[in-house]
Amino acid sequence: MQLDRLRPLLLPALLLAEMVVLAPMSGVRFGSLGAFSETFGWYWNDLVVEAAPILILSFGMTAVLMSGGIDLSVGSMTALVACVMSTFEPGRQFWLTAVPIGLAVGAGLGLFNGLLVARFDVPPIIATLGTLFFYRGLCDAVLKGTKPSPFIDVPGYGRLGELAGALVLVGCVLVLGGGWFRWSRWRRDILMIGGNRVAARYAAIRVNRRLIELYTLSGILAFVAAVCFTAHDGSASAASYTGLELQVIVAVVLGGTSVNGGRGSVLGSIVGVFLVAVLAEGLRAGGSVFWIQERLPFKFNNLRFLLLGALLLIGVWINTRSGRSADGAMD
Repeated sequence: MQLDRLRPLLLPALLLAEMVVLAPMSGVRFGSLGAFSETFGWYWNDLVVEAAPILILSFGMTAVLMSGGIDLSVGSMTALVACVMSTFEPGRQFWLTAVPIGLAVGAGLGLFNGLLVARFDVPPIIATLGTLFFYRGLCDAVLKGTKPSPFIDVPGYGRLGELAGALVLVGCVLVLGGGWFRWSRWRRDILMIGGNRVAARYAAIRVNRRLIELYTLSGILAFVAAVCFTAHDGSASAASYTGLELQVIVAVVLGGTSVNGGRGSVLGSIVGVFLVAVLAEGLRAGGSVFWIQERLPFKFNNLRFLLLGALLLIGVWINTRSGRSADGAMD
């Protein structure tokens, strides 16, 4: 009970502590109010743009974990959608060809995951682990012998990778979509499926249909994330976004979503995403500081996965302790 009462303050406090320690490595100065305002502005701008795709994917992952499932293929789906879109010629026609086809590919990949889980009764962790490798292999097949087109040559596309464009995409997904999700019957069905699938069937919930919808949603959000990434980076490759699924899962679990299903929080996932984003940005900046790297026996960036794994274990432990008295409500 004590941990439950402290949990709403624990994540914001941890985020603040991370910023105090890691933001100076990225150039944020705390010496005076003027210096802080000047440097924190561009730091926050970069942080939001970098975190936008993970924020988008976290919505789908939150819903999937709430149902008692998991989607390990989100990184590979995002990369495959980006690779498919990169094969189209840039120009104004890109909006009428590559974007709709990218959306259809993302939805189709998610639908395939959903069919494996719901219709063929493959455990979600096995189904999506298999498609993680399968979709990543398809990236090579799509780009083999093809020179990817630069996304920067698509009129207006790059604006989606800037702060304003990223906020629009994130707002549509998390504010509009999350607001609907908060009060929808769909959420209640998912919570019941994650809590007790047998009871959900007795309650006349179409379990298989809901699972297919969930994984299809995850695929659609992978398309939106691919748009964010490619608009910002201007390119895509078969090796793009490796490890992205780990970042998304860590953020969502840290945010309070139970890996056993039946409990989740979109708001908590947002805080979790920024915990991961601040960590990644700090490690990236710290790796470029010569005097830090000179004194370490390993590359500073290699700490990234070590710390992400530690955060995941901490998040699971906190959820296990606090989940014993949780009522399954979503924040």
